[in-house]
Amino acid sequence: MMKQPVEIEILGHRITVASEDGESHVRETAHIVDLQMRELASAQPPTSTLQLALLAALNLASECWKLRQQKENLENTIDRLSQRMMERLSR
Repeated sequence: MMKQPVEIEILGHRITVASEDGESHVRETAHIVDLQMRELASAQPPTSTLQLALLAALNLASECWKLRQQKENLENTIDRLSQRMMERLSR
């Protein structure tokens, strides 16, 4: 798939992003970032767009890390249960 340019807007800033992930993926991702930055802006005293972007990046990275941990825990649980099932079936 070829990289397709997509124009998005985050917190009033328009940018064009080239991505192989498709327009809907880029737009949905931009929407998530925009929402995160707007939530932070409404909860804090006025701050720079850069600070909002950094806080949003930290929040989203933290969420990503937690999801990776959950995925790893689920994979470990599945492996353990599969091993138990195989042991019982081989009896």
